[in-house]
Amino acid sequence: MGLPCIPEPYKAVTAVQIEDALASAIVQHCDARGIGAADIAQRYPSVRAGHLNRLRRGEPLGFRMLSSIAEALGVELLLKVKV
Repeated sequence: MGLPCIPEPYKAVTAVQIEDALASAIVQHCDARGIGAADIAQRYPSVRAGHLNRLRRGEPLGFRMLSSIAEALGVELLLKVKV
């Protein structure tokens, strides 16, 4: 018999840290400028108030959603890979 829900997929610690940092930057940017979901939706129509509420509660959204919201806000993401 199958599970009633799909468990969270495995994520590398680095991926979680990137998503957490991006989520924090988005919330700080919105709060500092009084930006709401309706403002973001003008550039990225898929965003809803629930998305920002989830970020404020510390719930994950995933990198694609986070990066789309960040781009709509003008938040720049710089990723450095060190070998």
